[in-house]
Amino acid sequence: MKSSYGYALIVLVSAIWGTLGIFGKFAFHYGIDPVTLIAFRVVISSTTVLVFATVFKKRLLSVGRHDLPKLLVLGLFGVALQRITYFYAIDLTTVTIAAVLFYTYPFFVAIYSVFAKEKITFPTIFAIVLAFTGVAFVVKAYESSWLSANLLGVTFGFICGVLFAVYFISTKKLRERYANWTLLLYGEGIAALALAPELLFSIPKIINYPMQLWLLILIIAFFPSLSAYLIFSYALKHVEYSKGSILSVVEPSTAAILSATIFGENFEPLQMVGLILILIGIILLFYRRLR
Repeated sequence: MKSSYGYALIVLVSAIWGTLGIFGKFAFHYGIDPVTLIAFRVVISSTTVLVFATVFKKRLLSVGRHDLPKLLVLGLFGVALQRITYFYAIDLTTVTIAAVLFYTYPFFVAIYSVFAKEKITFPTIFAIVLAFTGVAFVVKAYESSWLSANLLGVTFGFICGVLFAVYFISTKKLRERYANWTLLLYGEGIAALALAPELLFSIPKIINYPMQLWLLILIIAFFPSLSAYLIFSYALKHVEYSKGSILSVVEPSTAAILSATIFGENFEPLQMVGLILILIGIILLFYRRLR
């Protein structure tokens, strides 16, 4: 029951993450730099958790000294660098290409799961391929923009996929010993320290932000960031590596549907095919569980 609950939570979180692009588009309309927005996300979320832990549950602040290197890897690579490389992948290529390359991460998680002695069956591999293909259709990877893709941007996209796999694996392993609040505090907190200089250098622009932008920053920090990552890290304790990673493909599907609904973007027939492929991949993944 707990594993089913964990998988359901990952689907929920992925849908919540799908709103990030919508809020981000509104925020970028007011002129905020994406890296500055990332810095605000981690600073606000980590500060919120720090205040909560200090006032209500100080035990959440305690971690073993031997786990500090793992937490540094989580914060610097799984959070800060992962989000920065995703931004540069978008900047040097397109949102579409960056999204497709990001969703290579279930392959890296599956490779790791083999070394973690988790049984990987052919249906699981086939489900990953179907889900990835579905994502490619949903984000319109068939468009001609791939033909002129910037090599450095593509490299950043692959690196982002690897780094999110690092985040996924690190969080799941550390959840064996720590609460999800503790992991969010240290992961986001270390990332916040790394990105804090960005906020200092941006002070002349920040002081002129309108109230609408500040509202969007707070929504992004608390909704698809703080709340979503708390739920995600909680769910990872109860799921398998490979299956848990594939379910996050719900995110681009949610983003595409919301974009079509809110911004009136065209939802093409091939995108619908992509949604069907994703659904088939998920059903195949859990076929034995459902029987």
